[in-house]
Amino acid sequence: MLQYIDKVIDLAKELKLTTSHHPWEIQHGILANGTDYKISNPLGKETNALDFLLRGTNVEWYPIPGGIVREDEDGYPYFIEREKGLEAEIHVNLFLGEFSTLGIDLDSTTVLTNLGNEYPLRKALVRAMLYTFPEKLKESKEEPSWLLTSFARYLPTGSWKNINGEEVRLEDIVEYANELELGFGSCFGTHVMEGIAVGVIKYMEKAEIPPLKFQSPWREAHEKLELGINLVKKLQREDGSIPRLWFKSDPIPRNLNEFKLMIEQLIGITLLRPREIVYATGHTLDWLVQYVPVQILSQEWVVRAVEITARTIGNNFHKFLKEVSSLTHAVHALKVYKDKLGNN
Repeated sequence: MLQYIDKVIDLAKELKLTTSHHPWEIQHGILANGTDYKISNPLGKETNALDFLLRGTNVEWYPIPGGIVREDEDGYPYFIEREKGLEAEIHVNLFLGEFSTLGIDLDSTTVLTNLGNEYPLRKALVRAMLYTFPEKLKESKEEPSWLLTSFARYLPTGSWKNINGEEVRLEDIVEYANELELGFGSCFGTHVMEGIAVGVIKYMEKAEIPPLKFQSPWREAHEKLELGINLVKKLQREDGSIPRLWFKSDPIPRNLNEFKLMIEQLIGITLLRPREIVYATGHTLDWLVQYVPVQILSQEWVVRAVEITARTIGNNFHKFLKEVSSLTHAVHALKVYKDKLGNN
């Protein structure tokens, strides 16, 4: 099976994005291919994708005047959500969350704002600490996925003050995530699960205690992840693929979102089977393989999910060149899976 994974990782390098793609798509290309990933500019010349996102959009020819990195009145940089038909940071803290997944250093990496000022990327994290929780997150009814991944990886334990002078802890965001229904959020709740998983992993590392000794809200976070794993195992198809509704064992939709997912899943598995397999199985694996220990990664049900994902991409790669989210999250999951097995 490893040869299929290697084939897919190599094929992912053929994902040819340009500066005209949505910034979030470019960021996904980096997620799959690493920080050396290159894209093409309007002249056909290659440029580093990460440098472009952080420092290269404040140019005359780019459709968004001033670029995607803005500077607020207090001198803090931030990424815009969308403008001029281009989608940038389409979810709260998306870029910082994915940068943390790639291990990007906040102090040596800089951004260039619309005002022409260059700042360490850490200043963008500080702004997120000041403004995003709880007001922005709760008012927009957004998921806390990338707040959790970036804060858990980049911040030490303890608390900080938001712009209103309120004390905020990572535990507060974990508690908020625990209260969300399984399946809530983009990509059928898989990013919320990834955020919780990263939070729990980092908490275990810093606190040096096993899950059995967790206190609230970490105990509930661990229980939510274990419930998710059990549901994935229970609902996994015979071919190894995982359905969009990985979190739902009964056939009756509880809300409009679940009804929509049921329809999309039916259409996908019937008419667009390769796409459906990679989209749902790849996204689910992307949180699962980061969380579970190696001994579970070696279990038959995980192996089957990994194998059908790799085989489906390898046999249908041309179909995924425009399915940036599906392809890149699946490739990232396969890379994490291979790296964890290879280091043990």
